[in-house]
Amino acid sequence: MTLYRLKTAPTVLVEDDYDKNILPLLLELANNEKNELHLFCYEKPASFWGCVFKNNVVCHEDFNVDQLDKVAHPKCSVIIDSINQMYLSLGWSECLKVLKQLIFSPNVIQLILIFHKDCLPHSSKLQTNLHHLASAIVSYDTTDSSKIWVQLKKSGKIVKSEEVLTYDSRTSTLKSTIVIKDLNKEEEPAKLMPSSLTTFKIEMDQTEKLEKYKLKLPYMSKINEGESKVYYEPDFVDDWDEEDPDEDLDI
Repeated sequence: MTLYRLKTAPTVLVEDDYDKNILPLLLELANNEKNELHLFCYEKPASFWGCVFKNNVVCHEDFNVDQLDKVAHPKCSVIIDSINQMYLSLGWSECLKVLKQLIFSPNVIQLILIFHKDCLPHSSKLQTNLHHLASAIVSYDTTDSSKIWVQLKKSGKIVKSEEVLTYDSRTSTLKSTIVIKDLNKEEEPAKLMPSSLTTFKIEMDQTEKLEKYKLKLPYMSKINEGESKVYYEPDFVDDWDEEDPDEDLDI
């Protein structure tokens, strides 16, 4: 289901590192014989991509305005390898202008951007703007090359998932399996403690508790003996009425 959503996403940003193999994913996304494929080769030569996409692919080694007009072909897909080199070659303002033309072009069915995130500092301006433009983002795990994180934008919502890619070389098919996390093992949110709701200390530490237990009050000795009496001595200001308080009652 996720691969189908990636195929139908208008703009896909593939974030890879130097040791990741993204060719199976590109073949799965661009495997549409009905659409013509245009590929801008900024890093790998056209001969390499011609061997990868054996049919229905047009490679462009140098970008110019005339080539952009050629891309405006009914029902075509566009791959840029890579957006890093395109950014360095054209500059950010011109690169952004070209990307917007491709995104809003009615003839471009899908735009796939290959982005080497290890070549730029974290949370760079380029990466931030690409995340804003892309409708789907695929990021590879730093340690496991088969694990990816997919972020899809649909109807104003962002859906994130962690998946594992498996490629069958015999059938040349790519499958994605969603990693289902065990909800029971997830950490529960921390409960609010009374001490966190006040600006003063209301709890005792271990030392204070020991001192409390050591403290002996005067009345505790009588309680421990099991004998207790109440002694009362009237004060001179006490008002005592010698009359019977119930004499007005007919008892």
